[in-house]
Amino acid sequence: MISRIASFHNYQSVSNDLMRQKIELQDIQEQLATGKRVLTSGDDPVASIYIQNFHQQDKQLDQYIDSITLARNRQTRVEIAIDYSEQLIDSSKRKTMEMINGSLSENDRSAHRQDLKGLYNNLVNLANEKDESGNFLFSGTQSSKQPFFRDGSGNVLYAGDSYHRTAQIAPDVEVQTSIPGSSVYMEIKNPFGDYQPEYELKNGSLLLLVSARNANKADNSAYAINFGVDVNGQIKYELTQNGTVVNTEHYDPKIGVQWETISLIFKGEILDGDTMLLKRQDTFNVFDAFKRGMELSHESIFDASSTAELHQVTEQFSAAFKHLNQVRSVVGTRLNRLDLQENMHLDFKLVLNRSLGTMEDLDYSTAIIDMNEKLLALQALQKAFTKTKELNLFNYL
Repeated sequence: MISRIASFHNYQSVSNDLMRQKIELQDIQEQLATGKRVLTSGDDPVASIYIQNFHQQDKQLDQYIDSITLARNRQTRVEIAIDYSEQLIDSSKRKTMEMINGSLSENDRSAHRQDLKGLYNNLVNLANEKDESGNFLFSGTQSSKQPFFRDGSGNVLYAGDSYHRTAQIAPDVEVQTSIPGSSVYMEIKNPFGDYQPEYELKNGSLLLLVSARNANKADNSAYAINFGVDVNGQIKYELTQNGTVVNTEHYDPKIGVQWETISLIFKGEILDGDTMLLKRQDTFNVFDAFKRGMELSHESIFDASSTAELHQVTEQFSAAFKHLNQVRSVVGTRLNRLDLQENMHLDFKLVLNRSLGTMEDLDYSTAIIDMNEKLLALQALQKAFTKTKELNLFNYL
């Protein structure tokens, strides 16, 4: 009985060693096939935790990079739309300036009016531009809603909102991916300051407003200035506030009209009876400038008031061009930020991959040596196992 237990123990021991060597050899062969040192958490528990964290960070970086790509595509489309809008407005300014030319015939003005109408329609189409996903670029957060439309009177109205869409491009880092169309096309700073002029000029007058400012931002009164000539041939003015005369002085072109918080500067030749109405307006709508320009093109080239208002439209186009240029600069800054953040992510991915390599990648020379050693040990065990199976008491009888 004692002899049988010893023989079984020897057999079982050699069999277990043989199985263990086969498993170890198989593990090394899998490592060589995959090039990875750590295949399961049991290979190196500490390294396995770090490797898992590295993979999670790498996946998160890929998500941020995808978000950056989508944001960049949208912002690029916005930049292109604004760039084309600048070109259209610059062309419109030139057309309007040409209409001021007194040598133009009615047919010439009509042709310019048609050109201005075409530029106007193209601008409305650009303001309703979509991105590659079919979302409107300038509707704020309501990307599925058309931002601009025309009412029955031909006025362009805004149907979007004033909010921004954002994209997360890094932990605790978000970037705006949209611009409300109202801030792009409908909230442009008044080039004259705080008031828009309405002209009632005598034929031959060349009076134009340069600036109209009021330091009192709470003053919403309607002002008007009436020019006249006294018996000595000197120009005088009468300033009214809500229809009441508040100041009367001789006009000095060097200082303009100064009264309390009001400062008005003019240029051009003034005639007796020229009147200018001043309506409080901090911003203007570029679409209204187009509409007004087309309306004024129907007036006579000898109408001093219409000509003065055409000058006003050209100033508005000039201000709109500068405004759009500033908006495009903001978009360019966002694109630069996206590029910078993407480069940071790519650099960090490179560092992660290097660190992951030190934890995970296999040292082939060491692994081959280990495999050869395991193979020799396995061969020795196989021979020992064969000998163990051949152990038999009858061999010694």
